Amino acid sequence: MLGGGLLAHITLGDDDYWHAIRLTSWAILFGRSSELPRLCRLWDYANQPLDGLLERMVAPFVSGRGVLPDECTRHLPYFKLLKVFSAAPEVRPALMAQYMDDWYEASRREPYYRSHTKGREHNFLGYWSFEAAAVSVLLDIDDSGYRDHEFYPKDMADFGRAHKLAQEGDAGESTRDLRLRVEAGQPCPREGEWETPAQANSRRRFKQGDVMPSVEGDYGQTIWQWVND
Repeated sequence: MLGGGLLAHITLGDDDYWHAIRLTSWAILFGRSSELPRLCRLWDYANQPLDGLLERMVAPFVSGRGVLPDECTRHLPYFKLLKVFSAAPEVRPALMAQYMDDWYEASRREPYYRSHTKGREHNFLGYWSFEAAAVSVLLDIDDSGYRDHEFYPKDMADFGRAHKLAQEGDAGESTRDLRLRVEAGQPCPREGEWETPAQANSRRRFKQGDVMPSVEGDYGQTIWQWVND
C-alpha cells in the first residue's frame, strides 16, 4: 500500500519484481512485445520508482518513458545487466557469461532460490535466467559462450532470435518494395534510373520528388521499377 491508499499492481521493491522480470522477458522471447505497454502500466500504477533494468528492456518497444534509471529496485543479481547494456558490443558476451556464472548464488534473496528443497507442497519449475536470454536477444549478443549454461533457457533465446529476424525481414521487405516500385502519378521516392514493363526501352532518369508519368501500353496501370543510381 502506497501513499493515497493506492495498492500497486506490481510492487517492484519486493518479490513482485521477479514477476515483472519474467513477464517482460517472456514478452520479448515469445514475440509478444506488443503487450509491453500494458505491462508498463501495471508497474506504473501507484507511482512507484522506475527500475533500470526493466526500463532498458522495454525501451525499444515503449516510447516516452523518460530518462533511464541507473539503479535496480532489486539489487542482485539484476543490476549487473545494466553494465551489459552500457558496454561495447565486443565486451558483452564475456559480461553475460559472468552474469550467468554468478546468477544463482546472487539470487539468494529471490523467492525461487533453493526452491527445490521446499518439499512436495512447493511447485518447483526449475531455475532459469529469463532476463539473460531476453537481453541477449535484444542486444544481439553472441551467446555461444554461455548458451549451454544450466540456468540459460537457450531454446527460448533461439525462438526469440528467430522471431526478431522474421520481423526485421518483413520490415525490410516492406521498405524495399516501397523504394523500388512506384505507381504512375506518385512522386519518385529515390533518384536514379527507372523503367516500366508497360513500354519497351522505357528506361529514364528521375529525381526524387518527380511525378512518375503514365505511358501507353497493354499492361494497364504503369508501374515504374527502380534500376540503379
